[in-house]
Order: sequence, then C-alpha cells, then structure tokens
Amino acid sequence: MKRILKGTLLSILIFFSISFITVLFQLNSPFHRQIDSSLSIGYPLTFYHQFLIDTPIPNSSWNIKKLILDCFITWVFVVGIYTWLTNIRKQK
Repeated sequence: MKRILKGTLLSILIFFSISFITVLFQLNSPFHRQIDSSLSIGYPLTFYHQFLIDTPIPNSSWNIKKLILDCFITWVFVVGIYTWLTNIRKQK
C-alpha cells in the first residue's frame, strides 16, 4: 500500500511535469517558431487545445476522456517502474 501511494504521488508530479513541458515546447522561442496561435497540451494524448477564432479572445476545448486516459497511462507506467525498481533494490 505504501509503495502504491508513493508511486501515485510520483506519477502526479511526473504528469504535471510532462504537461508543463508540452506547453514549454510550444512557446514562441528561437528554437520553435510557431506561426499560428494554437496551443495543445498533453502527451501521449492531447487533452487540451486552444485556438484563435476572433482576435482578442481565444477558444479552448477539453477532452476529459483523453485527460483521464493520460493520467491512467502515466500512473500505470510510473507505479510499474517504481515497483520494479523497489523489488530490484530489495533483492540486492
């Protein structure tokens, strides 16, 4: 139980970090020039998309199913790796 709780906390931090990194990659920087003013957040599935129809106000759309699936994929991956590494350390 303790292992799952630690893995869950770690997966939350990793999920937020991955989402933040997807935003950082889309900022208008010298390394990534963006012509349009759209923004997509999420990896491997895009769960948020912001786009511009009228000039002053951007429109956005959320896909809750993809958000939950992204959270679940991250949780399974992180808890699996955390459990595997913990088992390896116990065997040594």
